[in-house]
Amino acid sequence: MLKKSKIKIIHIKNILKQAIFWAIISIVLTLPILVRGQERIGGETPPPSTSLTLINPLGDKSFSQLVEAIAKLAAQIGIPIAAIFIIYSGLLFVTARGSEEQLKKAKTTFMWTMIGTAILLGAWVIASAIAGTIQGLK
Repeated sequence: MLKKSKIKIIHIKNILKQAIFWAIISIVLTLPILVRGQERIGGETPPPSTSLTLINPLGDKSFSQLVEAIAKLAAQIGIPIAAIFIIYSGLLFVTARGSEEQLKKAKTTFMWTMIGTAILLGAWVIASAIAGTIQGLK
C-alpha cells in the first residue's frame, strides 16, 4: 500500500515538472509577440510594407566568414582551457613522486590534452584555409 502511494507521488512530481517546463517554454516563445504588440498599441502603426527584409543577426556576409568566426571563437575559448590542462598535467607529474599509477594518470592527461589542443588548432587552421580558398574563388 505504501509503495503505491510513493509511486503516485513520484508520478505527480514528474507531471508537475513537465507542466512547469512547458509553461516556461510557452512564456519564452510568446514574449516577443506580446512585446511587439505592446509597441504598436503605444505608438503609431507603421504603414503596411510590401517587401520583407531579413536582418542578419550574425553580421557575416557569407558562410565561409561564419565558419571562420565560429572556429576563431572556439580557439579563443579552447586555448586558455588547454593551457590550464597542461598546467594541471604538469602538477600531476610533480605530485606523482614516483608512483606508477599517478605517473600513468599524468601521462594520460597530458596526452589527451595535447590531442585536444591539436584538434582545436587544426580545426581553426582548416576553417581559415577553407575560408581563404572560397574567398580566392570569388
